[in-house]
Amino acid sequence: MLISFVRRGLHAASDWLVKRLLHADDPPHRLALGVAIGMFVAFLPLIGFQMALVVVLATLLRANKAVGLPIVWITNPATIVPIFYACYVVGRWMLGHEPIGWQWWIELESPPPGWWESTCFYYSKLMQVAWPLWAGCLVVATVAAVLAYPVAYWIVANYRTRLSGRNR
Repeated sequence: MLISFVRRGLHAASDWLVKRLLHADDPPHRLALGVAIGMFVAFLPLIGFQMALVVVLATLLRANKAVGLPIVWITNPATIVPIFYACYVVGRWMLGHEPIGWQWWIELESPPPGWWESTCFYYSKLMQVAWPLWAGCLVVATVAAVLAYPVAYWIVANYRTRLSGRNR
């Protein structure tokens, strides 16, 4: 039953891809650029702002907006922790930071008294993970976008070439 459900979902997704992406009234460059923008933004830790950022970047770069929007759903409640943890590890490695240990987590449970002191405490804790996270996310996002563009371009151009050959 579950396999049938998944199979139907994949079939519906592939139908959407073929009908919307490959037959869109845009040149392959604009479609591939939309995919690349979506991939880049998907790996940025900007949950809640990703879709708006895709629209802004796609508008500025004249890319296909509709193609980039669903790609940001790569980071969803089921995937956000493993994706951003992997990005954090990459950033930590790049910056030469030591991994946070259990002591870091235990300290979160007992902030200093006072509103300002607590705020400063949590801010400093956040900054210990924010820099490696952002560094890793920017690297992973850039690599994903750079790889996604030529793949998407090739898929669209190749499909359209084969389709035009059949229609002759």
